[in-house]
Amino acid sequence: MQSPIASSKNRTRGSAGVTLLIVLACGLCGLVAYQWYRDADLRLQLADRNKQIHGLNEQKHEVEMTGKRVEEELKRVEQLKERLTEQDKTNKVELSRTKRELSEMTVKWERATKQGDSYKAAYDKMATDIKAQNESVKKLNEAYMNALAANKDTVEKYKKLATDCEDLNNRYNKLFEQAEKLQEALNAQAGSKK
Repeated sequence: MQSPIASSKNRTRGSAGVTLLIVLACGLCGLVAYQWYRDADLRLQLADRNKQIHGLNEQKHEVEMTGKRVEEELKRVEQLKERLTEQDKTNKVELSRTKRELSEMTVKWERATKQGDSYKAAYDKMATDIKAQNESVKKLNEAYMNALAANKDTVEKYKKLATDCEDLNNRYNKLFEQAEKLQEALNAQAGSKK
């Protein structure tokens, strides 16, 4: 048998081993608890990061959609600009043609004025009409210059100009008919005097 001293040493060693095991078990429990706490914190951080990433993805998608809308709007504005540029070119051609027609009508009007010199009585009436027509022509020229400067409402101004030109042509035709009637009357008077 063993002596009581040896058994006491064994007990002390066994007790120290158990204490060491308990200390190691407690240390492992603390380590596990620390790792569990750290993993829980990392999971929360990961969830926050995922929310941030999701939010950023939504923002990115919104920015991309806004970019597409802006791009489409830019394309629409460019097309509108091209259409307006083409319309402006067409309007300038129309204005040029109208100006040429107005110039031709002015030449015709001047011929009628020269012919009216031989008819003094008709000339007095025509002079007032000519002044009114000159004012109309000046107004039309001013409207034409304003249309070039402002480049707005060109179509409406063209219609007004065409109407005024037609009115001028009608006046010219009436004056020409009056002049022919006066010429016929003078010819008839001259023929009856012979």
